[in-house]
Amino acid sequence: MNWNKRIGFVLALLVIGFASKSCGIYDFKGANIPADIKTFSIGFFTNEASLVNPKLAMNLTEKLKTKFQTETRLGLISENGDYLFEGTIVNYILEPAAISPTTGASQTQFTMGVRIEFNCQKYPEKNFTKTFTSSKIFDATTEFTSIEDNLTEELGTIITQQIFAAVALDW
Repeated sequence: MNWNKRIGFVLALLVIGFASKSCGIYDFKGANIPADIKTFSIGFFTNEASLVNPKLAMNLTEKLKTKFQTETRLGLISENGDYLFEGTIVNYILEPAAISPTTGASQTQFTMGVRIEFNCQKYPEKNFTKTFTSSKIFDATTEFTSIEDNLTEELGTIITQQIFAAVALDW
């Protein structure tokens, strides 16, 4: 057998090996979801933060839906999915992060926090209620309203990834 045939044979075995593993609970994107979990549902997020961004609840709800639709094999249904998410925005705050003796606050910290209630009736040991947070520090001379959309998008992406990791990347 020449080298090309040997290399081809080894590659074929590797592909078959990877393909057989992907039929189980892992997919090629790294999600660890049991094979009998087929659907997910996400209730519209509520907003209980003291400072309310009126677009945030819908944006986070849609961002989490998109994450699970594009990075898992699960189908989205309106209610009673195998994986069920409920979310509440609990923090949306601005706080001084650094103080200057001459000007007062020189940096501001923006923090978002979302409490997620995750339920899986088939695997109740996976259920949790947890708050996921992310923060960003910016120059205090910058008007928050001028960067608010970009910051909420950035922190929303981070929080969505944290939620996804807690559910689907449970190695």
